[in-house]
Amino acid sequence: MALALFAASLTLNTRHNDFPYSYHPDEGGKTGQIIGGIRNYHHPLLMLSATDIISRVAFIPREPQPIVETGRWVSATFAAGTVAALALLAWLHYGALVAWGTGIAVGLQVDLFETAHYMKEDPALLFGIALSLLAAHLWWRGPSRRTLRFLAIACGLAVSGKYLGIVALTFALPLVVWHRAADAILDRRARLKLFGIAFGLTFLVCNLPLFATKLSSPFRSIRNEVHGVAGGHRGITREIPHGEYLETLHENVPLIVLVLTVFYAANAVFLFRRRTPPEWATLLFPLGYLAVLSCSPKIADRYLLPVSVLLPFLAILGAAELARGLDSEKLRARRKISYLVLTGLIAWVALAEWPAFRRAFDGYTRDDPTAVAEWIKAHLPLDAVIAEDYRVNLSRTKANGVSKDARVPQKVYDANFAPDLGTLDELLAKGVTHVAICKQSYGRYFKDETKPREGAKTAFDKRREFYARVLEEGELVQEWPPGTISYLQPGIKLFRVAPPK
Repeated sequence: MALALFAASLTLNTRHNDFPYSYHPDEGGKTGQIIGGIRNYHHPLLMLSATDIISRVAFIPREPQPIVETGRWVSATFAAGTVAALALLAWLHYGALVAWGTGIAVGLQVDLFETAHYMKEDPALLFGIALSLLAAHLWWRGPSRRTLRFLAIACGLAVSGKYLGIVALTFALPLVVWHRAADAILDRRARLKLFGIAFGLTFLVCNLPLFATKLSSPFRSIRNEVHGVAGGHRGITREIPHGEYLETLHENVPLIVLVLTVFYAANAVFLFRRRTPPEWATLLFPLGYLAVLSCSPKIADRYLLPVSVLLPFLAILGAAELARGLDSEKLRARRKISYLVLTGLIAWVALAEWPAFRRAFDGYTRDDPTAVAEWIKAHLPLDAVIAEDYRVNLSRTKANGVSKDARVPQKVYDANFAPDLGTLDELLAKGVTHVAICKQSYGRYFKDETKPREGAKTAFDKRREFYARVLEEGELVQEWPPGTISYLQPGIKLFRVAPPK
């Protein structure tokens, strides 16, 4: 069952994952680390190390595009491992049918599908958390040296996926300390020692370069990441705690998933049977994780991944509890009814998730940056000069000035944000005739809840003023609306800012 779900998930998650590496703002830097043999330690090294090893073993060319596609396969593998781990956890408590239902529901979760398409650390973090939850249940049900080591290794993988993976220790360590039945095998001190050794060795193996460099470099990178999470991103912050993630869940999670998750939670609190500590940890973990995220001004849907993925998992468990309440060992008819109800609820969850999954799947077949480049080549004169947000991707690499590898024959000025190239008047003086901007870049400067971070007000106001002038004074030449996949359909607008000759 686990192998079948793993293979099916991996197959889905690797479809249409060959788009240019420049579309994602972070993938170019990650490929550069692997090709150059360097590490910036912004994140632990599990994903990068796995990609590096696999690319060498498979003789992948040391070029950005082949490396990034290898990294995307690694991310897809971690995502598929998450599906298998949660399905095994469901099997542990509810049997085969619920396990298959869990695999289907988690495999169709759209955020998991999308993040599996990028060379990013989030699927590695999620895999570590899912494996830690599975290991926690196995340890509690059958305490032994083997299950204790498995729990420690799983937590080590979670922390090696992303520094935030240290949250796995918040439920793992109490289970190691409080398990009284384990006293017959090892006393508390010995358990913690064995756990610490296995955890430390796992982290060491996954992060070897971390220990072969000056410790100041990793700690400086960790400090910078923490500062970004705590203080905001790209000069923008917001009031905390905030409800951005609650709004995202409300908009994106199917109602049946929320209803069944609430039923499972209510069932745990008020009804039927006692819950083990690992079951409480599995239920409460998403809530605690959501609370932590809501206290960071840095917003991204992928940060919500552990919550988004665990919700359909808990929903299927809720369906299992509902069906269990209808079951009866004495009445075959009631048993058949319980199976029919369970199957129907699993199908309902899958059908509710399917439209968003299908939109995302189709979204990876639509490449707007390429469409923009083709339109420009066909409709703009060769002497046109274009300034762009980097997300428009007329330049294959970040130029912070004149692009040397533009995808169009026209001259292109490129920067992360077009305003960073200068004011609109300064760009006009340089001969710029067109400005290409995307909503993913300019949209954040016109939201009521965003505000400049301390010390960044000048840059914030400069960018906002630039975008406002372009949107109000420029002549909209062509538009490619935002789509399902923000990196492939970022919402591109092309403006003429100089009068035609």
